[in-house]
This record gives sequence, structure tokens and C-alpha cells, in this order.
Amino acid sequence: MDEECGAMNHSLPHILIAEREFLIALDAEYLIKAALDCRTTLLRPEQLDQWGAAALADVDLCLLDVPLDATQITARIERLVAEGVPLLFTTVGDIHRDGVKGFEAIPVVMKPHDAETLAAGVKRRLRQRPPPPEEANQN
Repeated sequence: MDEECGAMNHSLPHILIAEREFLIALDAEYLIKAALDCRTTLLRPEQLDQWGAAALADVDLCLLDVPLDATQITARIERLVAEGVPLLFTTVGDIHRDGVKGFEAIPVVMKPHDAETLAAGVKRRLRQRPPPPEEANQN
């Protein structure tokens, strides 16, 4: 039974929540899981640098905390974009309310998170996965 659950869960969208503050990450996870059936992984933003291309290929969205000085994470953002990871930025800094310099196409959700705004942003940015073969055959 565990194998079936694992296979089922693997077909769910995988969302990385890369946040410096653990309680904020837990809040984001709670709000996202209340709105969407998904898998989540909570980590500190610098831990993303240890994720290889194969691991990132399984990520359907990364909610990434942006510090006030976004230049500190430019290389990290560029790598995630190059690997094809859909991003949604989150920040407390009004300076990034309308976008992060150089990455204006990636939306920003302000903290503290508003449940509806966060859920809508996640759903819009989430990579669409093809349905599993057994579901595709039933349609």
C-alpha cells in the first residue's frame, strides 16, 4: 500500500517553499495545501544551490523568498530559470512589490501572505503536468 501512496503522491504537483523564516514557510505550506492537492518541500533558499538538475526537474513551482537586496540571489534565480523551474517570488520588501529588477516577468506575493492571493499566484505559475496514462485512457 505504501508503494501505491508513493506513486500517487509523486503524480501530485511538487512545490518548493524556499523561505528564510521557518514559521513563514509553514504558513505558506498550510495556505497552499488548503487550496491545492500537492507535495511540498520546505527549505532555506541557500539549500536550493545543492539541488541538481534531476531533482529540479521534479519541481513544478518554487516559492522563493527574495531579500531586500535581491542582488544576493541573482545567480540562484538565473539557475532556476535556466533549469525551467517556474518561480513565484515572496517578500516583505516594498521595493520588490512590482517585481524584482531583472526578473520583472516573475510575479511577487507580499508577506504576510494573503491566502487568496498566494493560492491564485501558485495556481497561475504552477507547471502543468500531463495526466497519468490510466487517467488519459479513461477520457
